Amino acid sequence: MALAPLASTAQPTADPRREQAERLEREGRCAPALELFDALRAEGAGDATLLLDAARCEVQLRQYERAAATLRQAEQLDPESGDIHLRLAIALYHEGDFAAAGQELDAAEQRLGNDSAELQLYRGLLLLERGDAADAAAALERARSLDAPLVEPVASYYAAVAWVSAREPDRAQADIDRVLAEWPGTPWSDAAERLRARLASERLRRWARLQIGFEYDSNAVLQASGAPLPSDISSKRDERGVWSMEAGAELFRSGAWSGGALAAYSGSAYVHVTQYDSNYPTVAAWLDRRLDDATTARLMLDSGYAWVDGEPFLWTYRGSLSLMHAWDRYGFTELAARFHRDDYFVQSDDVQPGRNGVGNPCGYPAPISFCGPPGLDERSARNRDGNGAVLDLHHSLKLPFDSLLRVGYEYEHFASRGTEYSYDAHSVLGDVLVPLPYRFTIDLAGVFTYRPYSHPSTFPDPPEPFFNTEYGLHDRDKLERFYGAGVRLERPIAKGITAAIAWRYERNHSNAQVFEYDRQIVGVYLTAALGD
Repeated sequence: MALAPLASTAQPTADPRREQAERLEREGRCAPALELFDALRAEGAGDATLLLDAARCEVQLRQYERAAATLRQAEQLDPESGDIHLRLAIALYHEGDFAAAGQELDAAEQRLGNDSAELQLYRGLLLLERGDAADAAAALERARSLDAPLVEPVASYYAAVAWVSAREPDRAQADIDRVLAEWPGTPWSDAAERLRARLASERLRRWARLQIGFEYDSNAVLQASGAPLPSDISSKRDERGVWSMEAGAELFRSGAWSGGALAAYSGSAYVHVTQYDSNYPTVAAWLDRRLDDATTARLMLDSGYAWVDGEPFLWTYRGSLSLMHAWDRYGFTELAARFHRDDYFVQSDDVQPGRNGVGNPCGYPAPISFCGPPGLDERSARNRDGNGAVLDLHHSLKLPFDSLLRVGYEYEHFASRGTEYSYDAHSVLGDVLVPLPYRFTIDLAGVFTYRPYSHPSTFPDPPEPFFNTEYGLHDRDKLERFYGAGVRLERPIAKGITAAIAWRYERNHSNAQVFEYDRQIVGVYLTAALGD
């Protein structure tokens, strides 16, 4: 590292050329000063004081090897001069000979004491080079306290570097703030800004987030057209309160490795169809490995357990491996592979089989509501338990006017125990985030999913079967096409608090009518966030 040398008071002299050289050196005009010093030395005026003054200019011009040679000559003439030992230590430090610089600094301290700001500055720099970060920071802070105008902003900047190495981020931040406030627009403030960014990136993250909202849902029960509502539901429309909360922490960071954990909880409470009230807590842990300055690999494990209407509904657990890369000019990319297992606690009921064939009466002494094909075990066929594998690719790109574009593709293979829910799905999705005047932000999003299933549906077609009649089934594999679009407008209303209003539309086309639905959701939300 190279530092601009620090000026000192020259000794008075009666020689006009020498007086002129010393004046030029005090003014920082070392090139012409050194020409005069060299001329005087050539004429034999090589006393210790002149050599010391000449060496100051040689250091100022970063001629460190030459300065060290000059100071060695001065040291022979005046071996008890603490200032000569100090200047020689400075020259040797900048030359990179830290061991010799330390010896000269010790010699200077024996003669000058430890109340020299420059001596404490270079003591701190040498300790920093040796890896004694805490002692280095203490010496640099002492240098600033002794004579701040002489050693700043060098002392504060390198004290911040030392405190970062000593894992004292709060102390480092105080020194960084001082450099930024007192030395704006200088190379030192630029370096301090970079150090602040590094400190922020290395700080263990902690965060918490809470969102509450109220929504209107035009199809809260995902009712298909033509399918009857359950007897205890009078309308498929409803309103609900929704909430979600999350708290996470980075637990460690060591070299290229880091890791953390989070816990989340979401739920809903309906006004009318309270049997759809849900609670869904989840936990997760991750391990990161930084591969280079722009690339990180992540292993993540998570699990969630859902209750619906107060009864266990679903237990799911996942493991994912992702690779994240930040491009210099082209945004951020994440490639991930994920495995998940779903275990449902609620199963479909078996349907009474018909006896006389499709379209004929069920054939029981007392009429029944409906009956299905014989030989089909609906409870088994509609078992949703299973394993899934997902491969996804997402990319984010900054656009003009501070806008952000996010696009992605996802492939999912799900193998359920029952034939009804095994499928392969392909999804494309994207959204654009655009800042608006008055601190508003609008998010426009869309998704399309093509989901071909592995087997025909076991549900009736049409979805509302005739009374006491055996219904029939499609003989072609189930196929769904899902379209989704949404708009969200939000604005911060206080520190860490954001208000939003959102609308989204969903349309699921299916060749099994019982799965064909559309819905619209309008909601208002309030979000509070703490931490990074």
